[in-house]
Amino acid sequence: MKKKQDIQKSYYRIRKAIGLLGILLPVLVLVAYGGLLSSISHYYYTRSAVFFIAILSAFGLFLISYKGYKRDEDTEIISDNWITHIAGIAVLIVVLFPTSCEENTHVICKMCEEFGFPLFGHDIPWISTVHLVSAAVFLFAMGYMSKCRFTKTYLDEDELKKDRKKRNRNRLYKICGWIVWIALGILILEFGVKYLLYPKFQMSDYDVFIFETVAVLAFGISWLVKGEAMEDIHKLTTKLFKSNLK
Repeated sequence: MKKKQDIQKSYYRIRKAIGLLGILLPVLVLVAYGGLLSSISHYYYTRSAVFFIAILSAFGLFLISYKGYKRDEDTEIISDNWITHIAGIAVLIVVLFPTSCEENTHVICKMCEEFGFPLFGHDIPWISTVHLVSAAVFLFAMGYMSKCRFTKTYLDEDELKKDRKKRNRNRLYKICGWIVWIALGILILEFGVKYLLYPKFQMSDYDVFIFETVAVLAFGISWLVKGEAMEDIHKLTTKLFKSNLK
């Protein structure tokens, strides 16, 4: 019994870590660089690279080590374990195959070329495609986890109706999942138009960064709530309040 509780606590810690990293990613890369770039991925070529690489690598390792709910063989095709493995591998590929250079980061890109690291300062179409597809797979999987897996429950319908807290959380998970998918869908639509119909098409200079940020904040909140971070905050504030009264 104690071993099961320890495993459950470790899963809560992983969920909270993934959620916190999701919220911190756009904030840290933006603050460290001191300005907006066209996407989060382009901070790879700036001094924000340490945060970008570290956080995405941590995502990959945490997700691959995460187990989650087992698959219901009668109703489900894939388990949490498979989904998080796919997401973890995809986000590690995002790090290993960076996005192409842009004008704002051309100095670092030229340095990479001069020192013989063309992969890390490139304008190679197939590498960019691998990067974009992997990022899309990662975000889709995170949206799926929030909308379809976090809402999974072992309660029957009558018990679920009585459990208001669980129902409210399920609504939050679904909303977060839909936000991730909608943001991803808009980006896929934009890139589709850009690469297939009109090469110069772009909604704005920073729309990719904005929608990526919306997506990672949404799944970050979802993972934090699933990791019971709100309960931890409540316990901490209650403890501090009681200690101040003494």
